[in-house]
Amino acid sequence: MLRIPPLRINDCGIADYPTGGQLGPRTMSDYEILWIERGNCAWEHDGRVEECNPGSILMCPPGMRDTWYWDPEATTRHGFIHFDFLSAFSAVMPSRRIVSDNDVLRPLLRHAIWLASHGDAGNDELAAQALRHALTWYVNGHFEQGTVGTSRDLHPVILRALRALHQIWGDGHKVPPGMDAWAKAAGVSRGHLARVCRQELDVSPQELMRYLRLDHGLLLLARTNYKISRVSEICGFQSQFHFSRCFKEAYELSPRDLRAQLREGGDKPLSKLVGLRRMVQIVG
Repeated sequence: MLRIPPLRINDCGIADYPTGGQLGPRTMSDYEILWIERGNCAWEHDGRVEECNPGSILMCPPGMRDTWYWDPEATTRHGFIHFDFLSAFSAVMPSRRIVSDNDVLRPLLRHAIWLASHGDAGNDELAAQALRHALTWYVNGHFEQGTVGTSRDLHPVILRALRALHQIWGDGHKVPPGMDAWAKAAGVSRGHLARVCRQELDVSPQELMRYLRLDHGLLLLARTNYKISRVSEICGFQSQFHFSRCFKEAYELSPRDLRAQLREGGDKPLSKLVGLRRMVQIVG
């Protein structure tokens, strides 16, 4: 999971362009994330031209030279946020994402604009935080509300498997069952469970179970004063060392470092199940 560093918003707003208007050519001096609200346009950059319409979210990095050609038949409206990172950030962000009407990105981006446009004390920081959240979703590819458990139905096999885990973990200790026992409790073969997990979620059953346990560990570390050894026991890991190693692989910091980061006012890492949020509700 790519983490977004602190940032500063330089300019933002909602712009309406008349029929057949043009922006540029221009050379970017900072980052700009831009999304089309209404109308169509053509975006010329890096030796190519892309057709953009509502549902397009675009990223323009510093140094890019581009030109925008607005809809020749209708007014074009788009939202934009210019920003800079306050620390080194060398990752290449996707130049374009296509989202549906059910996305979470554009509401977050509009909220960041609203905050930045109201001069109340502290709003600049809140706007920057909102943009960081939006960029995290943008970069890591999780931006449909349907993928976080609001409207997308899980595959029946996945649903039965999760409900089986809920029963197995009924005492609150998330000790992993054997794969054969788990598949049997879900009413399928081990191979079928593996195929459905890979097809529907792009993870193996073992990975899915580990992510569920680590996600619960993340919650306990953030919201209780349990010792790390106790958290690892509740989450069904053989030892604190094993838990800490898996946790660091998943979240890029150790359980101890996580608590230190939270004490200093830092952000909690995104769940490994950020795209599978409904699972947490089912498994508990």
